[in-house]
Amino acid sequence: MKSESITFSSEGQYLHGVLTFNKTSKKRGVVLLHPHPIYGGDMDNYVVTSLETLFLEEDFTTLRFNFRGVSSSRGRYSGVNGAVIDTFNAIDYLKSRTGIDEFGIAGYSFGASVAIRVTSVLIPSFLVSLSASWNLVLEDSFQIEQLYEISCPTIFFHGLDDKMIPPEDLVRFTKAIDIKSENAIPVEGEGHFYQSKLPYVISTVQAFIRKISY
Repeated sequence: MKSESITFSSEGQYLHGVLTFNKTSKKRGVVLLHPHPIYGGDMDNYVVTSLETLFLEEDFTTLRFNFRGVSSSRGRYSGVNGAVIDTFNAIDYLKSRTGIDEFGIAGYSFGASVAIRVTSVLIPSFLVSLSASWNLVLEDSFQIEQLYEISCPTIFFHGLDDKMIPPEDLVRFTKAIDIKSENAIPVEGEGHFYQSKLPYVISTVQAFIRKISY
């Protein structure tokens, strides 16, 4: 595989990312979104890089990047709205650079919340969400009804021992989005940081990816 350090523009700010090609990559890609910038989240988070490894094994081209204001990415943190715009521009970069039209979105925590917002506007091939926040998704007067527009295959995880984002948020998303019951997964014995059940989550995402077709 081949990894490149890349930059792309988002509202006049240059953001830093890593684009990785598997030597056998098919014409499919995934954008990976990291945890909250205010609390130390960045594209090198171990959950994000574990997802990256999985998708590379499944012959995806991967793009992970730092939201504005994180590490070498320019600009200042500007909430979920700013991160959504950054993600739109990351997707545009992935498509223009690689020629990929079919792409999925996977996010963890803040990144999962952003991924949900993006998916309510675009139609990716799939959405993978780990520990999304209902309150973050609804930030800045976002309307719940917009979640009804999400129609791609989805899989959601949430640790039942999460002390940062209530596990009840998984129930809220399940009611608002057409998620198959087997793909709304409460993870027993896991908190917010996936320190014990990450291998289970990764293997379940792998099975999900192999099952869907697009």
